[in-house]
Amino acid sequence: MFNFIKNTISKLFKSNNSSDATNDNNNIKSIEFNKDFNKNIELIKFCLGKSDDLIFRYFNISTQPYTKAVVIYIESMVDDKSLQSSVLDPLINELAQRTTEDRIYLKSKIHTLIEQSLSISKLSFKKNLSEAINELVIGNSLLLIDKVPYVVSVNTLKADNKESTEPQTEKVVKGPQQGFVESINTNCLMLRRRIKSPNLIFKNFKVGRQTQTDIRIVYLCNIADLNIVDELCDRINRIDVDGFVSSASIEEYINDNPINLFHTTFYSERPDRVQSLLLEGRIAIICDGTPFVIIVPAIISDFFISMDDYYQNQYFASFCRLLGYFGAILLTFLPSIYVAITTFHQEVLPTQLALTIAAARGGVPYPAFIEAVIMEVAFEALRQAGTRLPTHIGQAVSIVGALIIGQAAVEAGLVSSIVVIIVAMTAIFSFTIPYTNFVLSLRLARFFMLVLAGILGIYGIMTGLLILALNLISLRSFGVPFMVPFAPLSLKELKDWFLRMPLWSITERSGHIVKKNIVKKDKNIKPTPPSK
Repeated sequence: MFNFIKNTISKLFKSNNSSDATNDNNNIKSIEFNKDFNKNIELIKFCLGKSDDLIFRYFNISTQPYTKAVVIYIESMVDDKSLQSSVLDPLINELAQRTTEDRIYLKSKIHTLIEQSLSISKLSFKKNLSEAINELVIGNSLLLIDKVPYVVSVNTLKADNKESTEPQTEKVVKGPQQGFVESINTNCLMLRRRIKSPNLIFKNFKVGRQTQTDIRIVYLCNIADLNIVDELCDRINRIDVDGFVSSASIEEYINDNPINLFHTTFYSERPDRVQSLLLEGRIAIICDGTPFVIIVPAIISDFFISMDDYYQNQYFASFCRLLGYFGAILLTFLPSIYVAITTFHQEVLPTQLALTIAAARGGVPYPAFIEAVIMEVAFEALRQAGTRLPTHIGQAVSIVGALIIGQAAVEAGLVSSIVVIIVAMTAIFSFTIPYTNFVLSLRLARFFMLVLAGILGIYGIMTGLLILALNLISLRSFGVPFMVPFAPLSLKELKDWFLRMPLWSITERSGHIVKKNIVKKDKNIKPTPPSK
């Protein structure tokens, strides 16, 4: 019955570039509602019906005889109490108390019925499909009545969210201070308010035999690779467990390489970060009860790019980004380089520096390898103690403990002062990487490199570097190479990797992540001074 409608709209939504999308929007504006109740519903369903948070609530208006109607709204954005009291109760309960003659009259005067029954202040009538969809995605409800060639937009938008908290792990100086919370509906509302597009799709899942945990995946259907979406849905459906504690449990069940040292999923507690990644063609996974949203597919650059880069001066942001890459190298290799040089390759040091290190190590009863391992383990223990203790106590333990123990160890002759400096520099540079998930993997890799350096010297470091590189290059996140844009190499996608490039210069999405809609902005938007 509705093949013509489906064929028409499907042609409108098939677009591969920004100009096609503009033409599609113009074509959608030309579609108007008619008096066929079911066809009008089909139009809206075809535009937004793929999203599981789109609710169709059917009811009968108490005219004489009854009139079919439906209220359409997005679940997370609408205040249920306002919808019930402002729309449903007046049309069902209050109207039923009127006389039969009055209800017969109002049956023939639908416009009058709406104006008399709905007391809500913001009320508008929309005959155009595009206008109706826009009303839905900003949080209004649509009232659709049988044999009426328009929809009624009712303002039932949920009040401003007061539950959001400041992000604890992703702080910025100038950007928004809003973070996700434990409520899945609140988190969905934050994303809906940031991306007011009919292409934003939510799919609902319940996982866990006992916990029945709510999980929602979010993506933009006109940008994201739908093959990855299907694969993700399949992996979530295969999860058969008693319950989940947090979103971290989901990561282990959907990872391409669940036993690898490096995670192939990314997480964030910032709505603006998730918004930017959704616009790049990624898929978000929201789990009820946790403020962290999982992002797939993930690539290595995600762990080095902070949202603060885009709220600061681009030159300072580029400096901070380069500092993060340099910090990752020192975090992984600095202790092992020290051990290799002092144990096997003293000849590479300048004479004065070699004498200084030898003097500092005079009287130390352990070889450099044991000395470095002792200090690294001691510092990791202090770091864990500072994390587990309450905030006001933990900071004092981690900082004061490190100073006192390091100084006491040097004075006792157990370790040299140079190794304390090496460990301290390693710890400081670990904080230059924005996301701790990747830092944890590098901290463990550091011990692997330390062992190889203690056995084979610089050759051990080169062997470890080769193993580490091959491991990273072989990783996949839902089929997407983890080392994009390095392996495979894409010079075009390197534009925003090392340096924070101007936003107007980044015009395309990664072709390894998305297969359509690669162009995301016009290429001629560089600001220029006005011509005289």
